[in-house]
Amino acid sequence: MSYYQPYYGANPSYPDATTAGSTFGLPSTSGYGPPPIPGQPIGGAYQPQYGSLPYHPSQGPPQSLYSSQPDLPPQTSHYPPPPTHPHPGYTAPPVPHPQQPPPLPNASTYPGAPHVSHAPPSWYLGTEVPNIFVLADFIVPGYNPAGDAEKIRNATKGFGTNDDVLISTLAPLSAMKMQAVANRFLAAYGLQLVDVLDKESRFNFNWCLRALAMGPLGWDVWLLREAMQGIGTKEKILTELLLARPMSEIRLLISAYQHFTGRQLIQDVQNDLSMKTKRMFLMALSSDRSPDTTPVDYAHVARDVDVLYNAGEKRFGTDEMVFCEIFINRSPAHLRAVFDAYPKKYKKYRSFAKVIRAEFRGHMEAALLHIYKGADPKHDQPSIYRDAKLIHQSMKGFGTRDHELIWRVVRAHWDHIRFEGIKAAYFKKQKTTLEYHIGKETSGSYRKLLLELTQSVGKVKR
Repeated sequence: MSYYQPYYGANPSYPDATTAGSTFGLPSTSGYGPPPIPGQPIGGAYQPQYGSLPYHPSQGPPQSLYSSQPDLPPQTSHYPPPPTHPHPGYTAPPVPHPQQPPPLPNASTYPGAPHVSHAPPSWYLGTEVPNIFVLADFIVPGYNPAGDAEKIRNATKGFGTNDDVLISTLAPLSAMKMQAVANRFLAAYGLQLVDVLDKESRFNFNWCLRALAMGPLGWDVWLLREAMQGIGTKEKILTELLLARPMSEIRLLISAYQHFTGRQLIQDVQNDLSMKTKRMFLMALSSDRSPDTTPVDYAHVARDVDVLYNAGEKRFGTDEMVFCEIFINRSPAHLRAVFDAYPKKYKKYRSFAKVIRAEFRGHMEAALLHIYKGADPKHDQPSIYRDAKLIHQSMKGFGTRDHELIWRVVRAHWDHIRFEGIKAAYFKKQKTTLEYHIGKETSGSYRKLLLELTQSVGKVKR
């Protein structure tokens, strides 16, 4: 089984549900009772007797077993009497059976619905994603995936593949429903959905289907693994997936990478990269920066402006790691204030982007510019303008860089509200719609699927 389709079985880090509601396997009880009788079972356990001397808690330990100790006075305390409830006739509520946990609110009740997982979902790329440790044991309230799973099966079995059915079925699904369909497909037909789509599709259309079927988190894990396999490293993927991301998503990505591949993301990055580029990405994976909602400390902004000047323009040679430390460990709002204040104080360059281009080259320059464009003070929503420009660059010039276009469009489409902003920014900059440009640069089922994703993005995903 390939690494991107692991076995989603029981996880040893999660307690067995059958022990819930009990302590060390003893049945749950309510209220109080008399002291236990010596030598009698207590909740399935047995209280031993010490030789021929009966033991009772009120009498202390049997003296024959402690002959080297002085005699202890007998204990006169007993268990406290049971409290009297203020309401006569009160009966303690029954304790649910440990093997039958209460259902979640609004749980699906269609025939054959699986057990509902109590693990909360996570958020990634602006959408709700399943908890990675219980992918095989969850359902989407009110959604029966059997119908969509059957459509996919009918479209892929036999001679030929009905691409239109695959597009119309998979494109509208949210990340949660996509996983529910994959679970149902495996349960009903004994086949992994991604494996079937790999077998029945080719080239760019296959990349699009895989990106959808794996969901936003699984697809990012797969992209990272692809970027660090074989000869050379695709730093462009690492830049877009690891830099200028919320730390909550970085931590989730690190956990998912280990869960799906059995490998450590930090270790793979360390083994695959070198020199200061490696240090920059390791900093990004280990950052403890403040939440993005933290108010801006303008005194700290002023200090960072001076530190950047001293590490760059003022000296001969550039202290790259000072730039990396500030870029990676500051919130977007803080960086936005730094980038706005720097050219006002040090007037050699009209924007901080020119400082980066003057001081850096290669992968480091591209990485820092990616972070800068996500906090550019020229735009109200700089990361949206940056992503619109990245999509355009995938189709700019001679030939289309299809894989870049696919990962950028599919990753963006999960958050349909933000994608609408990207489309608006694209139109404002390019004076043409994103749909028109995609239709011009692509063809076949590959084009149909990308257009379905971009044209239906304003609709609520079903």
